[in-house]
Amino acid sequence: MLAVFEADLLYTAQEQNLFLHTPLFFKQQMVRAGGLLTWAGCYLTQFFYYPMLGAGLLGLLWAFLLWLLQCTFRRKEPWPGLLPVACLLMTITTLGYWVYYLKLPGVLFDATVGTTIAVLMAWAYRSLPACYGLRTLFIPLSACVAYPLFGFYGLWGVALMGLLSWRTKGSSRIADTVLALLAIVAVPLICYHTVYHETNIANIYWTALPVFSYSDHRFFGYYVPYILLVATISLFASKVTIPLPHREGLGVGLLLVLAILVAAFWYKDGNFHRELAMSRCIDRQDWSGVLSAARKSKEPTRAICLMRNLALFRLGQTGNEMSLYPNGSVRPDAPFPVRLVHTYGKRLYLEYGIPNYCYRWCMEDGVEYGWTVERLRLMVLCSLINGEFTAAQHYINLLKKTDFHRSWARHYEDMLYRPPLIANDPALKPILPLLRNDNFLTSDQSQLEHFLIEHILSAPGNTREQQELTRFTMRYYRTNRSKIIEP
Repeated sequence: MLAVFEADLLYTAQEQNLFLHTPLFFKQQMVRAGGLLTWAGCYLTQFFYYPMLGAGLLGLLWAFLLWLLQCTFRRKEPWPGLLPVACLLMTITTLGYWVYYLKLPGVLFDATVGTTIAVLMAWAYRSLPACYGLRTLFIPLSACVAYPLFGFYGLWGVALMGLLSWRTKGSSRIADTVLALLAIVAVPLICYHTVYHETNIANIYWTALPVFSYSDHRFFGYYVPYILLVATISLFASKVTIPLPHREGLGVGLLLVLAILVAAFWYKDGNFHRELAMSRCIDRQDWSGVLSAARKSKEPTRAICLMRNLALFRLGQTGNEMSLYPNGSVRPDAPFPVRLVHTYGKRLYLEYGIPNYCYRWCMEDGVEYGWTVERLRLMVLCSLINGEFTAAQHYINLLKKTDFHRSWARHYEDMLYRPPLIANDPALKPILPLLRNDNFLTSDQSQLEHFLIEHILSAPGNTREQQELTRFTMRYYRTNRSKIIEP
């Protein structure tokens, strides 16, 4: 389902991710609790470069989790484990525009890997012999190790041990429960005061969980899959059993309920998926694909209109076909303001020959939201266009340490030693005639479309391409002035 319906989202997730095969990258992840989990999440997320491959890895991990749940909690029926897997699926399918705004690295794999670790801790506790108080001793030791490595999921594993002690023969139930509670409370506080000074004390118990917040406003609805996930597996670990008659038919019934639940939470905004598809086509210089996706939108967002206009301009069809496409100003379907400069605007700035603003927003978003493959690639292109080869070499060296973008980096590294190749590169050749002499940087007030129009119309330019773009922009602005609205 993910590979078929969310291929563009999965590909975008790896573009908004960065994994480097360097010791420094590992150390940077380990400066906060849950560092090993986010390191593993970043590593696995990069396989979404091929969406089917990444989705296949997720499927294998979920199959292993199903088996592990049955072994750990010794449930006779395997199908109750489908509910946690459905919750893990919903942590991905509910994201929408959060894929551009979440600061947690490797978010698409973190919940799956973290849940597996938590259940593995409970399995290890149950597998230990009951003699010599080994299980009781294992609880604080595992908390001291698991919390720095896995954050919240390490604490959750400790909580599962405390619940499991009431179902496991030979366990010191009261002692194990008390120790589990003390470890959950004390270990994060000790780590905060000794190691992880950069973490806000209000978040020390929730590290390695995504923070769905914008301008200090939390959106708790996105935590529903996580709450269901924790509640379900904690119920498996507890002594509570629910008598279920007609067990042979419950598997099918549960599948139907889960299908309805997943479908209800699945983010199905058509414009969002078309934006992802169009952005991916622009990355491949597939301008016909951009227009094909734009035709499917009857009430487009401004992002769709801008990417469509760019494709028409690249194909030389602005005069003939511009009026054949609907124009709209539908706001992105998100509970927070989605700004073009944070999503597709950086690429649009570059394609319209304004590399300084593309570079500026890559730098700002890199500092605010973290460095990603997309930002590094755009900064390489901007540096090459501006003749800043030392900066380009720096970003290329980073991309050469990835698994799936090495060939791209080596391709553009050749241009550092043979600059004439820049003028013949398929991605850079159409941009060069649009460059202007005003090599400065001001503020666009985060209003990308207004700034683009003002920039293009401020001077007709000297090249034929610049003059054609000016005429097209003037005509478009006159006919669609009322719809050019950004949040």
